[in-house]
Amino acid sequence: MSDSPAKTVAVLIPVDDTNWRSLPLNLADLQRQRDVRPHVVVLDRTESGLGEIQGVTVVTVGSEASTGEAIHMGLRKTPAALIALSLPGVRSLPTRLSRQRADLALNRHIDMVTSNIVLVDDAGCLVAEASPDKAQEAPTPFWQAGAMFRRESLARIGQSSDLPVELFLYMRLRAQGRIGHSEVVYSVATMAAFDEAIEGSLQDALAVRKISPPIAPTDDRLARERARFDERIATQTSVTDALDRMIREGTFDR
Repeated sequence: MSDSPAKTVAVLIPVDDTNWRSLPLNLADLQRQRDVRPHVVVLDRTESGLGEIQGVTVVTVGSEASTGEAIHMGLRKTPAALIALSLPGVRSLPTRLSRQRADLALNRHIDMVTSNIVLVDDAGCLVAEASPDKAQEAPTPFWQAGAMFRRESLARIGQSSDLPVELFLYMRLRAQGRIGHSEVVYSVATMAAFDEAIEGSLQDALAVRKISPPIAPTDDRLARERARFDERIATQTSVTDALDRMIREGTFDR
């Protein structure tokens, strides 16, 4: 790469046997990023291995590696000073990386930025918007997909295999006042996947607070947390073709 490490943005994508089929869409979104040429590093945690991918650094970390171990291995493959995370199945708008890079350049006191995620139903209609910054117990599901870190802060992530190391890092940086948040939408996920991930998000929050054993949330609790997790959008937009256009163009007409 011709860009200096100070100007390069790396994107780490952890991939396993549950989500590898969604990887091509993430890679296509990253190719459309404006004003940034990202160094994409795929952290391969699949059983059989992904093999080589043109234009992408694939790091074989193995199915037994923890998320933290995979991230540390990925960091060794890129000199970039800024590191974004991406999750297969969560789409990125083409302005995401350039704007988050600008946020970190302008705000030297923060080590991490997060952003909002718009949620769509099975028909591709926009139905809600999730703000990680407004959640009470923990950031919303998929908050990692809209996060960018300074390298030195992400390098402090733990490597435990049974604890939510990303959330530990998030909560520590938040307690130190070193997180910034943009209410702008930079990512897109499905409402169905978001709903499925809520309980796990709450369990992670309990683990961070060292509640042992974790207490499974009741349906009423899930409903209350869900209400905190998203903000309803007043207008629903039409079908999948329109959604794909908005992802390509980086705009949402609500």
